[in-house]
Amino acid sequence: MPARRNVGRSLFASLPIDLRQSLRSQSFDKPEEVRVKAEQILQIPSSGLLSTQPQSESGGEDEEEEHAGPSGTTAESSSIAKAVEVMPGNGIVKSRRTEPIIPKYDLAHAASITPTGRTVNAGKKRKKGRRPVTNPLNPYLGHAWDCTSDGLVERYTDYHNVPKDLIKYFAQRRLYFPLYDQLPVLLDHTGWFSITPQPIAQHIAQRCKCDLIIDAFCGVGGNTIEFAKTCERVIAIDNDLTRLKLARHNALHHGVADRIEFILGCYTDFVRAFNKTNEGREENVDVVFLSPPWGGIDYLNTPSSTYPLSSILPIHGAELFDLTTTLTPNIAYYLPRNTDLKELSTLARTLESEVGVEVGGEDANGNREGRTREWVEIEEEWVGEKLKAITAYFGGLVADE
Repeated sequence: MPARRNVGRSLFASLPIDLRQSLRSQSFDKPEEVRVKAEQILQIPSSGLLSTQPQSESGGEDEEEEHAGPSGTTAESSSIAKAVEVMPGNGIVKSRRTEPIIPKYDLAHAASITPTGRTVNAGKKRKKGRRPVTNPLNPYLGHAWDCTSDGLVERYTDYHNVPKDLIKYFAQRRLYFPLYDQLPVLLDHTGWFSITPQPIAQHIAQRCKCDLIIDAFCGVGGNTIEFAKTCERVIAIDNDLTRLKLARHNALHHGVADRIEFILGCYTDFVRAFNKTNEGREENVDVVFLSPPWGGIDYLNTPSSTYPLSSILPIHGAELFDLTTTLTPNIAYYLPRNTDLKELSTLARTLESEVGVEVGGEDANGNREGRTREWVEIEEEWVGEKLKAITAYFGGLVADE
């Protein structure tokens, strides 16, 4: 602990030396002596007192005002309190500003931590009966799923190391992962421009709250992590091994990996295999979240002003939707903001009968009445003043009218 500067004297140290010696050497057995010593103490000027014990005109107790920190609480042992003294009138009021301690992870030190959480030290051997030492800042460092020290991808912490085509995405890193600076979050090149911003992912997860949800194209786990906070079980699928490992790594450090089942493979193959093996079984998928690849970082640079579903990968967007309906009618489709809404509306199922009239019915003037398809809810996803994407909700995910 650093040495204190300008350490204030105690009240006893502020007394004259002859009075201090008298107090030490004498015992006050007589009331007269007590009164004399008390009078001598009262004659000491206020300048001899500590600055932390101000004189009050009203003679009341000293008051100390504490200002709440960012979370609305006063300083605790986990915060650093800085006292600032001001002089209103002839008294001293202390204000206290809290600065929460933000843990910083030494990623270079992660290489010295074994999968069991034990710190490697060649000079010392652990005594029998003692538990292995774990990292106090992050207990997941060194876990079997942790990729911090694997060199799988580079973790960017400074603009000088970021590729030029990713600089604008790195500037929004806290939008993708609010704890990017506190947790060893990892993204690959594709993950930087394909991940869903966390506020949007959190909102979609609230809309899709259920027992079992499938994240068909999980990427580096932005949506998967939020789904694990609202759903009982998440199946995360991706056909890229690196991104799937990164998704598992990020979910691990967010503390939700135990609710997620990670599957390496193509989503279309998974659906066909699931339907084949699930015949006669009661396991049902409640919701499917579709966020397929849009065509790369330049998906907006198309000759047309609208984004067609045919540009979606790996198959046509309409075919992908029809295949997903074999699992569940409750689908959330995350698409570019300039998607052709008229084409998107044709994905809704056709109703057997219209609302109000039979299919093909006409009113007295020969005009069709009612609707022939189920509702489709189109939700614009805004972050600040910028429209990022749209989400189309089908089936039971459509909000009540």
